[in-house]
Amino acid sequence: MTSSDRRPVSPAFLLPILFVLAAAAFRYAKMKGLVNIPTLENFNPWMALAFTGTLVFPKRVSFLVTPLLLLAVSLAAAGPAAILQWEAVGVYATFAVAAWLASRWRGQTGLMGSLLGVAGCSLAFYVITNTISWASYPYTKDLTGWLQALTTGEPGHLPSWWFLRNSLVSDLGFSILLLAAHNTEARVRQQKTIPLLASAQA
Repeated sequence: MTSSDRRPVSPAFLLPILFVLAAAAFRYAKMKGLVNIPTLENFNPWMALAFTGTLVFPKRVSFLVTPLLLLAVSLAAAGPAAILQWEAVGVYATFAVAAWLASRWRGQTGLMGSLLGVAGCSLAFYVITNTISWASYPYTKDLTGWLQALTTGEPGHLPSWWFLRNSLVSDLGFSILLLAAHNTEARVRQQKTIPLLASAQA
């Protein structure tokens, strides 16, 4: 897709798009209090969509699609107050930066580089959002409190590392889906696929 962005998107991307729509619906339902599954916290495709989606979707699909979609869902579910909190601002900004980085690497990385990139963004997201939590919630404002925010979290809640695990699994899994869809489409069109290790040419 990166080499011929004027062509229509093939059916190979129907499955990822369905996942995106399902994720948006799930976030809406969660914010409205219609569903609450603590074990699935942070299990979503947002970082994969922001980073890997920017690598493979047509250029006409703006790299801001993920933060804008999140903003739209949050506004619809909870109104302006939901997007003005420090944690929310940090989330949207992190996705936007990840998408911007991917836009700079577009067409210049292989499959392994793409997966390492989304894993790095996932780790950065974890550190940034938990640092915001450390600053906002009643942790001790020292190294011990910061490490607690990054590992065990607040007493009575799931540990922070649980959210990191869910994020990594979902980000890598959905990224593999996006990359597989991209290469499937490229083969159907007899275009160059993204190689495993070597840099792809734009």
